[in-house]
Amino acid sequence: MFYLIVAVLLISYYFFMAPQSVKNTLGMIGLVGLVAVLCVLAAAGFVKIMQTPPEFFVSIAMIYLGYLAFRDVIKLPAKKPKKNK
Repeated sequence: MFYLIVAVLLISYYFFMAPQSVKNTLGMIGLVGLVAVLCVLAAAGFVKIMQTPPEFFVSIAMIYLGYLAFRDVIKLPAKKPKKNK
């Protein structure tokens, strides 16, 4: 709760009292913080994906191979009927 109050006070200062030069600096610091948070979240997501069972990745590979096989079968030329004499 304390950090929430401090955050509200900082945001209020930023919007209502900060001079333009401070706003530019705080904007860049906020952007760097946002990029850092996104990098941490991406790393955590990657770790979570690596914890999934291997059967999941095998099934995705099988679905992909099935798609390629189905696409190749559709691209096959039509069989010409044999002429009976």
